[in-house]
Amino acid sequence: MARGPARTSSSPELTVIGAGFGRTGTSSLKEALEILGFGPCHHMSELVMKVGRCQAFIAAYNGEPTDWRKLMRGWASTVDDPTSDFVPELMAAYPKAKVILTVRDTSEAWWKSFQGTLAQMDSLWTGALVASIPPLFLFWSVGRNTRTFRSKTYGSHGPEAYEKHNARMIELVPKEKMLVFNVKEGWAPLCKFLGVPVPKVPFPRTNETEYMLQKLRQARIGGAVAWTVEIALVAALASKVIWGSWGHGFFGPEL
Repeated sequence: MARGPARTSSSPELTVIGAGFGRTGTSSLKEALEILGFGPCHHMSELVMKVGRCQAFIAAYNGEPTDWRKLMRGWASTVDDPTSDFVPELMAAYPKAKVILTVRDTSEAWWKSFQGTLAQMDSLWTGALVASIPPLFLFWSVGRNTRTFRSKTYGSHGPEAYEKHNARMIELVPKEKMLVFNVKEGWAPLCKFLGVPVPKVPFPRTNETEYMLQKLRQARIGGAVAWTVEIALVAALASKVIWGSWGHGFFGPEL
């Protein structure tokens, strides 16, 4: 996992805000933006094992005051969840930034992709397994907060939320500052919107489904192992107490 950017006085300022939900080609867009010089690019994957950042986004979801310029310092762009839920706040903090709304062909296509990956990652079953590993549990909690936020904001976290969110973004962002973008379109519309030449490399086609499922399996296995160790330690301690009490006549005098 890539490290976050160093926070220096010369750190880049956020110039591109991704408004699309996760599973809309955000990983491909992240790589494309970094190729074009708009990196480092923030993404949900940057929160893995980052306790402080996870806590900050959970606080934002809970409505606590958030210093967005401090939280996003050092990032030149951001895509994916959770920042896609805070586009108005980021636009207020970075009024010169451009907005890219990544979309799938249909809301059903997005939902199918979500159900096959993110829905499993933020399931209650996964949460129960990783609860014994605080950094992973916090990462899981960000995903659950995303689900809760969308259910409250759009009345659902399913296809209807995707459609309502996209409509809200199109209404919110001035036309000259927004690009509605399907990664299938490749470099041309993206480079035109950002005012940069088309690079002489293929547009990145990042299919992270298998990668995400692999990480999900690893997290679940790690959580199960951690629980097993904790249960074994508790059992060992209980056994020691019981046998120690036995040795001191806990069950009464021997006959």
